[in-house]
Amino acid sequence: MPSLEIRDSAWGWLISRTHWGLALLFLAPLYVGSMLVKHPLLLISIESLLAPLSMLACLQVEKNRAFGFGFLVGLGLFYWCALSFRYSDYVFLIPLMMILIALCYGGIFYLLCWRSSLIYRVCALWLASYIHPFGFDWFVPESFFAYSVFRVDKLSFLCILIAIALLRPHESERFLFFKTSTHVYLKLLACSLLALSIDWRASSLPTNAFDQIKIATTHTDQNLKWQHDHLQDIVKHNLALIHEAIAQHKQVVILPETAFPFVLNTSPLISTLLELSAHITIITGALYQEHNTLYNSTYVFDRNTYQYAHKVILAPFGETMPLPKALADYFENLFFGPASLKLGSGDSFRDFDMQGFKFRPLVCYEGTSALAYPHSPDTFVILSNNAWFVPSIEPFLQRMLLKYYARRFYKSIIHSTNFSPSYILAPTLRGDQNKGI
Repeated sequence: MPSLEIRDSAWGWLISRTHWGLALLFLAPLYVGSMLVKHPLLLISIESLLAPLSMLACLQVEKNRAFGFGFLVGLGLFYWCALSFRYSDYVFLIPLMMILIALCYGGIFYLLCWRSSLIYRVCALWLASYIHPFGFDWFVPESFFAYSVFRVDKLSFLCILIAIALLRPHESERFLFFKTSTHVYLKLLACSLLALSIDWRASSLPTNAFDQIKIATTHTDQNLKWQHDHLQDIVKHNLALIHEAIAQHKQVVILPETAFPFVLNTSPLISTLLELSAHITIITGALYQEHNTLYNSTYVFDRNTYQYAHKVILAPFGETMPLPKALADYFENLFFGPASLKLGSGDSFRDFDMQGFKFRPLVCYEGTSALAYPHSPDTFVILSNNAWFVPSIEPFLQRMLLKYYARRFYKSIIHSTNFSPSYILAPTLRGDQNKGI
């Protein structure tokens, strides 16, 4: 009898902590995928299995454990948001911010799992990507399928969720008006839905696509990036990258977000970049000042002239406070101090055509927003500074979201980054090109 009691207590311990296992299963596509990014075929194979299991975990979690499940998922997905406090006087806020983020997603998953009904769970999970707490829109469950054999449109995602619900291994559960354990036809229906959701397109980017473009990966530490003593070294390194691209007979060179970490449009350096643009098109990130407003911008130098595009969608809490004005002003003064210059946003996205190279430039966070993709050229140039969050899971989560949008809107994405690998994403499942790994 003692052995039976021990076994029962072990099962009780395991059951009471089921949300831990399910949370880990939900997060598996992100963390396992980040380790396989250098091995495309293995990545696709594993993600095609893990992504459906991740959605199954959300359907399986018990209602009374949904908050704890969401807390762990929120912590695992977005703990890195707090890491930017490493570069401020408020380092002590890092654990508090992590807990607040996790609590927020605990509440979201409590609502997603509010009812045990599979119809409710499927519909809630299908619509979950429309939930943007404080304007932060990085929780997109269908993006977990970005590197899977399944299509990533909303209809396919719904078909996958229904198929998973029909195949889930609970004999006593009902789906709609049918017992899942007794209706073989429902299992066949589920398999048919999965088959219909597979992306059968085999095409990908040609291996020589964008060969005339040099995509820079820089490694400027965030601690040094804004220190005046290091500016000359940063400028020297960036100019060396441009000269190297010219020597390689490239037509375009792309540098990351704020590669030049100062106001460029009033800097003497702009004349040097204009001269170099006679030999190569230069796309780079830097600040732009107009009156008392600063912009996080993309500069395009070409044929001794330059144009620019301001960042339109600012990152919540990092670049803008998504709060009522009085509260927003209070927190901005608290964290950044009273400043005569304010960070502004562009009115609309700008598209460029440089000698037949048509693209839309985006800066970091706005590249992961669906608002940036409609009515746009076939190619996007995205500049990021991931030094704020490295080391963390953020670079791969960003890549997974970008791959999702590349496939959903059928766009090619060129991503130049600081402190994480740069890459080119194909509009199809295969064909990505890793740079700087």
